[in-house]
Amino acid sequence: MELAAKETIESIGCELVAASLRAGHDVRVRVAGGSMVPALWPGDELMVRPMGAAEPARGDLLLFVRDGWLCTHRLVDRFDSGGSTQLITRGDAAVTCDPPRSSDQILGSVVSLFRNGHELPVVALRRGKILSLAIRQSDFLRRVILKIHALRLYSWKSTQTQRRA
Repeated sequence: MELAAKETIESIGCELVAASLRAGHDVRVRVAGGSMVPALWPGDELMVRPMGAAEPARGDLLLFVRDGWLCTHRLVDRFDSGGSTQLITRGDAAVTCDPPRSSDQILGSVVSLFRNGHELPVVALRRGKILSLAIRQSDFLRRVILKIHALRLYSWKSTQTQRRA
């Protein structure tokens, strides 16, 4: 598929997810990047609930649009600036925080995770702080872990296909 066509499809998908959440509907999205490893892995599916009136708490996984793409990062801090609340997010594997964003830019928060056909509670995503720190400090370690995950995911999908046959 041509790159421009793929970017157009991704952009339309991003707009549809954002519109659905703004309309008050829960949305299920698939993780594509590695910025949240080890909490979220490429291929995981997230159930995202609109923010509504609730204020996010430190540690929550928030979905927002960044540079035209959907992004899920953890809330690490918040501060008041000129009467509005500014939220600071960061990917668990990222070295630096994202630029501050206002709470009205947040589309929703992750309420559950689906991995390898199993639903995991969001509470389980808070583990692995030492591994997160190691990944954040070593790009090589991050690449190795993502490669191992891709191989495990491929192996799991092959096993599932064989069981169905």
